[in-house]
Amino acid sequence: MEVQNGRWLFNDAIETTLLTPRLRRTALLTAIIAFALVSLVLGIPLLFLITFSLILLWAFAFLFAHWLLRPLRLEVIASPEVLEGQPNLLRFRLVNEGRLPRFLVEAWITLPSEAETDRPPHLVFGSASRQQLAEADLTLRFRRRGLYAIETAELWGQDPFGLFIVRRTVKLDTTILVYPNPKPLALMPQGAEQVPKWEETAKTLWLPTPTGVEAWGVRAYQPGDPLRFIHWKMTAHRGDLFVRHMLPALREGGFLLLDRHPHAHNAWDAGRGAQDKGRNRGETTLDELVRVAAFLLREWLQGGYQVHFWVPPDPPLVVTGKDWHTVWRLLALLSPQPYTLPADFAGQGAGVILTTPLSPFLAQFEQARQAGWTVWQLPWHLDGTKDAGRGTEVGR
Repeated sequence: MEVQNGRWLFNDAIETTLLTPRLRRTALLTAIIAFALVSLVLGIPLLFLITFSLILLWAFAFLFAHWLLRPLRLEVIASPEVLEGQPNLLRFRLVNEGRLPRFLVEAWITLPSEAETDRPPHLVFGSASRQQLAEADLTLRFRRRGLYAIETAELWGQDPFGLFIVRRTVKLDTTILVYPNPKPLALMPQGAEQVPKWEETAKTLWLPTPTGVEAWGVRAYQPGDPLRFIHWKMTAHRGDLFVRHMLPALREGGFLLLDRHPHAHNAWDAGRGAQDKGRNRGETTLDELVRVAAFLLREWLQGGYQVHFWVPPDPPLVVTGKDWHTVWRLLALLSPQPYTLPADFAGQGAGVILTTPLSPFLAQFEQARQAGWTVWQLPWHLDGTKDAGRGTEVGR
């Protein structure tokens, strides 16, 4: 299937129920001209009748082909919510609003640029009547999260004699919400009944558990902190007082801060090796961070944790298991936006910061790390190289 001047053209690899009309029209037109000339020369009434019948056949075929598509419309009946990168089945229904049934109608769907199919977006409907609706399926994959519109489709029909193929554009006005595909990380919740060791704090994320007040991580001592929370091993190792950061489980929860400042993000291909160039067309580093955030949120909520999901400049959103659909939609539609962080934002709690090496807030994130936050940076570099690992968790 090729496109020329906005029209789909057949090639030998496309299966279609429509007959090629050019040769049939040429043969019929040749017959009309021949019978007309012979009848004029010989004056035989029967030849005039045959010529007139062929002209009526031509007109009937033309009008029938246009009548075939007039009362038809196409609609999407499958779920408008899918997951990026995964095969998703969309079901289309051909609705006949006329009185008589229609047969052998085809549709070519105009897809968004981020959608991929294993075959051309070509659907064949055998018949459609008021009592029996015709349905057909199309498998799509969307490369990126976001909200995409399937606005139009082109219906193709043909007369019974195969003389004309008629096209009619119909509106679908369907929007599909594509959710991010969670990307697994090593930052797994580990209920902090165990005491975090100083040599493990750069590798392990500690989360509260439903059993009560437990340790989240380790931070520098602040005046007024209870002495029973002092982490003696880290204090001896660093030479300064450090305490276990405690949070009431399921009451305050933990923070997940996603850095979406425009200066922190660039094209994902720009910081990857040459072998990966063009593989993720149009993706940015924000898309990758969103996948990481989706994984962490899913794992923590399934574990019964409460999470304060913070995407500045929006205020923190308190998320529990029942709010999963809301935050999932937020991740799907998230876009870069400038913001500023309050100087004391790290004092609001403790949690995880997802960012990139380009972020303008790296100095503030370092202060937050010293206060007990975990800072995770995307493995992305300006020099065209990429990390072989899973990311960079900034050490304490």
